[in-house]
Parts: sequence; structure tokens; C-alpha cells
Amino acid sequence: MYIATSKQLKRYDRALLDYGYSIEELVDKASDCLIKHFHHYRKVMIVCGPGNNGADGISLGIKLFKEGKEVLLCYSGLPEKLSQANNYYVQQVDNLGIETLFLDEESLDEFQRRMNDYDVVVDALFGFGLNSDLRGIVKYVVDAINNTMENDVISIDIPTGLNPDTGNPYNSCICALQTITLTAYKLAFLNPDSSLYTGKISLELLDAKSFHEEMLFSQPIDYKWAKYHLKERVYDGHKGTYGKIIHVTGCYHYRGAALLASKAALYTGSGLVTVCSNEKVIDALSLYCPEATSMVRNTYLDEKVFHDKDALLLGSGLGLNEENEQLVCRLLKNIKIPTVIDGDALSILSKHLELLENHEGPWILTPHHGEFKRFVNFSNISEMIDQANVFAKKYHIILVLKGPHTFISDGYETYRIDSGNRGMSSAGMGDTLAGIISSFLGQGYLPKEAALLGTYLHGLCGDEVYKENYTVIASKVIEKIPMMMKKLKED
Repeated sequence: MYIATSKQLKRYDRALLDYGYSIEELVDKASDCLIKHFHHYRKVMIVCGPGNNGADGISLGIKLFKEGKEVLLCYSGLPEKLSQANNYYVQQVDNLGIETLFLDEESLDEFQRRMNDYDVVVDALFGFGLNSDLRGIVKYVVDAINNTMENDVISIDIPTGLNPDTGNPYNSCICALQTITLTAYKLAFLNPDSSLYTGKISLELLDAKSFHEEMLFSQPIDYKWAKYHLKERVYDGHKGTYGKIIHVTGCYHYRGAALLASKAALYTGSGLVTVCSNEKVIDALSLYCPEATSMVRNTYLDEKVFHDKDALLLGSGLGLNEENEQLVCRLLKNIKIPTVIDGDALSILSKHLELLENHEGPWILTPHHGEFKRFVNFSNISEMIDQANVFAKKYHIILVLKGPHTFISDGYETYRIDSGNRGMSSAGMGDTLAGIISSFLGQGYLPKEAALLGTYLHGLCGDEVYKENYTVIASKVIEKIPMMMKKLKED
């Protein structure tokens, strides 16, 4: 199941046209996909906008009419403002003698009265191109459709009035029984509240050359993927087999960050975890995570301690001060082992982009949306995902973009993590995630695999806790790691 932003969908449409399809061919393919959802309806009203979504509706109406259905096409756009495809199909309607109704102030009462004569009302007003509140006739029509209780309502591609990227409604929005979406699931559908407007979602793929990966549509990372990629533990393994990792994390005020990250790494299967932190953190570590080894951190940390390590986690709960800034810059400049950069190390890195430009070792960055804004500018989630792809490709890094739905990019492909829940919005989750990813990195997984598998496992454990709890805390997520890894391998 691919997920796409409105910008990606626009690029996809342009790519199909550049490939040689005409817009009329694409509309015809769309209506071929749609028609099978209407065989059990006898009387169909289709409300059409002036653009290509409206053209899909008109083409559908023509095919239903030819099947012997009673069809009424309602036009909301002025003839002079119709798209090329819309105008093409309007002319066919005129030649066939299909009944039409032009929606204006004089015909609105008739429209509202006649709706109840039909088994289904099809919303073909606006698709993913809508980016503002509804106005005038369109708003009245949407409100009227929502107020009728006599028939089913089906939206083509996306309910009119639903923001295609956020899943939030504009000032008015169709409440559909079903949405037949084309090409890919819209980013909006990841918002659980969008189901109030979409109803049941059915995906239809156009029978056209697939540009999904070229368009960087987001691929899902799910249970099946994680099960396949999680490696078996070897019977003769030892702690060196499963990676020696070092965490430069924690400070007096954020002792828990170091504890959570190290414990998460150990529970994920790391052979040896060394925590490099201040004395207060190390004291707490000996009590709450005795399996981890430790060493005191200072600005002049000897880089030799990294030479036998398989991975580094840098920044979780580190604290922001001049001493730590110097340390982070020095380590990022000189340490070549695979590195997860999290928390305060991200804040420091955002002020020293030259380190990104010149780094040599594999890096995984784990910012949440606010932290990512310190690196690039964006105003909405669609722009954020576009910027993430550009950023990851430019700097040759793996980007784990944390949020209500986490996206991961290597600059060439974008992935959506199909686990996690709203109960996980609490302190320490990022530290736990960073610890899990660092563990997989140290165990020899490729950086992208480590990021994908670690993030999915983190969400999967959170989902397990959420089954019996209203909220989820990081320590409970960590406790579920071994059980869920075992379940992945045994299912």
C-alpha cells in the first residue's frame, strides 16, 4: 500500500502524461476502475466539479448510462471554466442525451429535492488538488449532500473538502459511506479522524506504467516485512557476535534518556552496551541497568575507546552546553563507525552543517518534526516529506522523521512505518527508539534496515502495550521488545 502526498500525486500525473498517455485516456482508465463499485445501484446521481475529478465522474456516468442505469449528471462548474478532459466528456454527454442539471442558485432547490430519488450520490467535485475552504455553490452542495439521509454517498479519490495531506476538513466536507481512491492512498488517510469523512476506503490502481517508486511514494513497513528481515540468533553466538555499541548520552537533568536507550539496546539483543556519561548517570545505571558497562564522559574523551565498537549512539539527553558542543563536533568529525544521531546532538549538528557535508561513516538522523525544522524550512507535512527526501539524498544519510506517522528516507525511497499509536506521545520514546536502532546497527544490519526494523519494532511494542492501556510509557515499551521479537520469528 503506497502512501502519497498531494505534491507527489501531481508529479505522478505529469509523469504519466510525459510518458505518452492523454488526459482522456487516464480518465477513461479511472472510470473503468470505478464502475465495478456501482453495479448494484439502479439510479445514480453524480455531482461533478470543473476539473479532472469531475471528468472522472462524467466518464463514469456515461458508462453507467450505457449499462442501462438511470443517471443524472449535476455540473457545478461554468462551461468556460471546465478542464480539457471535463469539456471532452461533457460533449459526449450532450450527444448521448444523458440528463444533466447545472447547479446555480436557481437550481439548488431542485437539486436538493431530486437527491432523494436516487440510490447513490457520487461526489466527483474536487480531488487532491483542493487546498482551500469551500465557497459558494460548492459549499451549499456539499452541505446538502451531507444532510440527506435517503441514499448512499460515494466519493471519488478523496471526499471533497478533506485536506489531502493532513486529513483535516476545510470549512465543509463530504461525509461519504465509501471513498474509491485512485493510484495510492492519500497521506490524509493516515489521520484516524479522516475516517469520519472517507468511510470505507477502496484503492484502485490505474492500468498504467507504475511510477510509484520513481515518484517516491511511501512504501509501508509492516509485520510481514519485519518478520522477513529480523535475523535468527545463531546457536554458537557470543556477546561479540551481536555487537559492541557505545552510547554517548545522558546528563544530570536527563539521566533517564541514557537509561532508556541503553536498556532498549540490550533488550533488542546487543552483546555489549557501554554508556559514556557523567557520574550521576553512571550511578543510576549501575542500579537500573547493571548489564551495561560505563565510562565517565569529558570533553577530551579518548577516541580510541571507539575503535573496537560497532556502532555509536550520540545525543540522547546529552544536554546543551559549550563543552558538549565541542565534544559532538569532534566525534562527528573523526569517528567513522555507524552512528545514530539523536536529541541534543541533532541541535548541535544543525548549527554545523559542514559536518553533514563532509562526514564519512554511515549516519542515521532521528529528528522529530520540530528538530527537522532546524535543518530545513517547510510549512506543511507534504513539503516536509519532500524536503526529507532531498535532505537525505544530499547528505547521504538515513533520515528517521518521527511523528504521528513516522517516515524514513534514504533519499531514493520513502517508507512509512505501519506501527505505533497515539498513546506513545510521551517522554522517553525517542530515546528508546534511538537505543533500538543503535542495537540493530551494531548487530550488523545495514543502516537503512536498522532504521526501518528498529522503528517498526518500537511501534509494534507500543501497540502491544496500548492494547491494555490508555497511555504508553517508554519503559513498558522496552519490556515488550524481547517478546515481540520472538513473536515475529515464531508466527
